[in-house]
Amino acid sequence: MDIENFYDERGRLIKIDSADKEKLNLKVVVHEKCGNKHIDNGKFAEFNHRKHLCLNCDEYFYDDERGIGV
Repeated sequence: MDIENFYDERGRLIKIDSADKEKLNLKVVVHEKCGNKHIDNGKFAEFNHRKHLCLNCDEYFYDDERGIGV
């Protein structure tokens, strides 16, 4: 399994394995606290992940499953 390193908007390291990039789970992701729909872009649209940053209220939140917000 190959590991790639990415950094989030705040400079924190995120390690991504190649298996996450093989089968993308595209889904609607909504921040339940503020109701804002989350859309991933850039490098975060390339791999499944649970942790998302709400661009409406600038808070991190976790989705139930790993995926990409569309």
